[in-house]
Amino acid sequence: MGKREDKIHQTRSRLLSIADRMIAEHGYEEVSVDQIVAACGIAKGTFYNYYESKAALITALSQQHFRQVTDITDTYASKAPVEAMGQYLTEYMQVIKDAGIGLARQWVRYISSAAGNTGKWDQDVSNITSLLEKLIASGSLKKATPVQELAELSMTQLYGAVLTWTILGENFQPVKNIQHVCRDFLPSVLEPYVVAPPYVKAFKSHSCS
Repeated sequence: MGKREDKIHQTRSRLLSIADRMIAEHGYEEVSVDQIVAACGIAKGTFYNYYESKAALITALSQQHFRQVTDITDTYASKAPVEAMGQYLTEYMQVIKDAGIGLARQWVRYISSAAGNTGKWDQDVSNITSLLEKLIASGSLKKATPVQELAELSMTQLYGAVLTWTILGENFQPVKNIQHVCRDFLPSVLEPYVVAPPYVKAFKSHSCS
């Protein structure tokens, strides 16, 4: 990496780090681009070289927070579909839980106030869509699997659990809730689309003959 590329990387990382801290402390609505660039010690024009808006910065922050999960979809896709989806959803929720309920409440305020900005939702659905498509490509799920529908259904469960947590606080355990969903609900949803291993198909054929 050359000096220019290194400086660009450092500036971007500094923007994300400082914006993340300020938003966690004060809330999305209370932090402006002017305040972020002042804290970073850069010109406002420099900010827009990296992000076209504050909303774009928030999307980038979200991607950074969940990269430890979203960057390893190949690993999840090597497992059976129910296990793959269950592990993905559980570990995604664990990232949110580890960040704390304060940040979760700020996130809920942001997505509920940013009318017309579906960037966070779109990215989350896209990430699960990618996992489902990899499971299809591996032969674990049927080609006719309704990928978009299943991805949106999964995110609805996650978003609902986060919202409930911000309301009930310590009386609700978001990770355990998602684990229960994955155990009690996910298998029946995925079952029609799971490709049975050859030995299972052979057993069923023999049993029916």
